[in-house]
Amino acid sequence: LKALSGVLGWEIAIAALPWFAVPSMSIKFREEPKGAVDIKNAGVQATRGKRPLGLVCKDLSKAVFSAEPVRKLAGRGCWFEVRVDTFAGGEMNLMAIGFTATDPATFLAADEGSEATPLPGFAGTIPRSYVAGYTDSLYWEEERLQIESIFKKVKPAKPFTLAALATMNGGLEIYVNRRLVCSFDPSATGHTSIEIDQPLWAVLDLSGGCKKANLLDDSVPPTPEEAAAPEEEDGDGKKAAEEGEDVGGEGEEAAPEG
Repeated sequence: LKALSGVLGWEIAIAALPWFAVPSMSIKFREEPKGAVDIKNAGVQATRGKRPLGLVCKDLSKAVFSAEPVRKLAGRGCWFEVRVDTFAGGEMNLMAIGFTATDPATFLAADEGSEATPLPGFAGTIPRSYVAGYTDSLYWEEERLQIESIFKKVKPAKPFTLAALATMNGGLEIYVNRRLVCSFDPSATGHTSIEIDQPLWAVLDLSGGCKKANLLDDSVPPTPEEAAAPEEEDGDGKKAAEEGEDVGGEGEEAAPEG
């Protein structure tokens, strides 16, 4: 790769590599700003505890951001992936993943004597954000669009991976267990494309369903064959349920409104 970069430049050199040789991504969650979430394990784990008493859940942010803009992979776009370890699939409002072009630092206090701008209850309503999940929702620059659930193939009580790709043509793709579950092309609906050359921060919203997630900092996008492959069959669902950390939820949160 180093030899190729000297002749072709880094981005062209990366694009020339075979799929399996694409360099891994290094990514961590930022400590602030963030919602009602704890950042652990040197910035790669986000956990959500019990909701504070006296607060309306839909107004309480549970969002976290990447510490730095996500690095763009030549020929693919901006990519990041998490492993969801604890997930309550029975909640009305689950979780969401995507990107924002709004610098998270804008929500910090400007100086010592000023107050920070509060994060909105749903990360999808942050300006210039592109987020999918929740309850059959895609938020595109604060507009809610109805989509099929990206979680319909998630198996109860089993950890799964969830990933987002901001594509080179300004669209958004969502992957569950490295299978493509959602692909949105804004040009087909008259929406503004993501400006892929601008800084894009990763966004993960640990709403009612997600309680613990870990960044996979060695992740790269799947090959087209991997993304289109059928889901592996679980031959022992009962055992998976017994070993899982969480099966269902209590419906503690309402779905975001359009």
